[in-house]
Amino acid sequence: MKKKSIKILLLSLLLALPLSGCGGKQENKPENKEMQKQFDEFIKNEFITEMENDYLSMHILLEHPEDFGVNPKNMKIQIGSKYSEEALDEDRKKLAETIKEFEAFDRDQLSDQQKDTYDCYRYMLDISEDASDEKFDYLGSSFNTMSGDHAQLPSLFADIVMRNEEDVKNVITLLKDVLPYMESNIAYTDKQLLENTMSINADEVISRCQEVVDAGMEGSTLTSMKKHVDEMDLSASVKAKYKKELEEAYRTSFLPAYKKVINYMKKLDKGGNHTGGLATLDNGKEFYEILFRKATGSDDSVKNIKKRLEEEAQNAMLSAQNAVTSNPEALEAYMSNTTSTGYKDYKGILTYLETAYKKDFPDVGKFNYNIEPLASDLATNGIAAYFNIPAIDGTTPKEIRVNNTDKAAIDTISTFTTVAHEGIPGHMYQIQYAYNNLKNPWHLACANFSGYTEGYATYVELYSVNYIDTDDAIKQLTEAMTVYEHAIIALIDIGIHYEGWSIDQLKQFCNEKGLDSSQAQGIYDQICYNPTSFLSYYVGYMEIADLKKEAQKELGDKFTDLGFHTALLESGSAPFSVVERHIDAYIEANK
Repeated sequence: MKKKSIKILLLSLLLALPLSGCGGKQENKPENKEMQKQFDEFIKNEFITEMENDYLSMHILLEHPEDFGVNPKNMKIQIGSKYSEEALDEDRKKLAETIKEFEAFDRDQLSDQQKDTYDCYRYMLDISEDASDEKFDYLGSSFNTMSGDHAQLPSLFADIVMRNEEDVKNVITLLKDVLPYMESNIAYTDKQLLENTMSINADEVISRCQEVVDAGMEGSTLTSMKKHVDEMDLSASVKAKYKKELEEAYRTSFLPAYKKVINYMKKLDKGGNHTGGLATLDNGKEFYEILFRKATGSDDSVKNIKKRLEEEAQNAMLSAQNAVTSNPEALEAYMSNTTSTGYKDYKGILTYLETAYKKDFPDVGKFNYNIEPLASDLATNGIAAYFNIPAIDGTTPKEIRVNNTDKAAIDTISTFTTVAHEGIPGHMYQIQYAYNNLKNPWHLACANFSGYTEGYATYVELYSVNYIDTDDAIKQLTEAMTVYEHAIIALIDIGIHYEGWSIDQLKQFCNEKGLDSSQAQGIYDQICYNPTSFLSYYVGYMEIADLKKEAQKELGDKFTDLGFHTALLESGSAPFSVVERHIDAYIEANK
């Protein structure tokens, strides 16, 4: 997914501003083949358990679950587990059992490949353990404006794959679960109100839900599902039957769920709603540190990351000034976003990138994909595009959706880089590389490190500017100002949620940075109600950029983009401590 950047820069400022790992060594132990076998069995069982406990993940990620030991008959067809205090306690109990079982393994006696898996699992387990503390039970929100369930469900159902009749029946069951699922989210929010931890932008939630309700039975969500049925190899009478059942479930569950959310938000006690960041809530700053680790995949502290972001912003501004000095016309071209790439459709961009990437990234073979504009009633504010994760054993085309509700010209640099972010050499390419080269199903399906995946996609988004035939100063300015914006937004996220900034403090920050403070309220609201949403992209990018600088420094003329990118991709989705080991190995092998 690529999120829309918040345009807040007064770029005329460019002409006015002055120029300005891993832990210690451990004792090596001999590999223990029996322990390695037990570890593989543990990870396999964890994969099966996770798939059987989450129908949607299983359906999306596995085309033939039985080939992986996953039994669809063992799972409940539902969108997700429902909230209750008993469920929270049961989750804590299961987590404690898993921790005890996992800690029986001695990492040093595992193979190198298993150590990667161990470290990924350990990182995720530590975050789960920290977040499971009862004091955090009612922090967070089911109604974040960008990633809340109400914002995600319309496109999830619109894009859901139906491979056979059983899938259609299950989708109908899922639709019927939307109303009780939303009621559960409302019950959780009621509890937050009692606990004095509720933080919701009710007006934004109402607006998004109203769009769904207003579209009604003609909405793109239902229309897309019916289209999927029409495309299946079924008789006309069977298709008509299933489409009628989809309509009934949509009418009696999906739409009523959204109406219920609207009514709830309208009656919400605004006096009990927190309109500041997590740092203003009891235990909120500590909770933000957990979210921060989860979003970034970094072991570095928030304070150190903040310092690095400030340096990144300063260096980016210097680069931007140098670009404008070399070509003053580059500034107007960037501000107006009028530099033409010459491409008239999304497919044309990807067709070109399918060939261009091969000199800088390892070849992954042919791509099978569809790229289409996102229907306006499915678009979520702040999301520029997204890539649907395909099944790890799937054969269906990969799907990319581009949000073009603001009618951005297709031939602009921003559209080109967005397509590169989602497609080649971004998410679609990275997934194809992982599926071709990583054989551990748990790692492919369950290792969820958005700092790596979104950081990588942001890195290649900027790298793809090199593939555009335009003035070098425009390329340099585009990259520098994008990095600058990224760093500023990440600093604002830290300011609001870790340091407790008020809107006045944000305005002061904007004024100090030469930014347009008149847009501060909109920026504050978006980041306040979506904590860490941008950090995976921006901090993840910075981690990768720093690893590249280190490799370039160590290898000099022996450094190659192809070699670095291969090492970067080898780990798959992982915390940066694991990624760094692969980069270190690349450096050592090429000195």
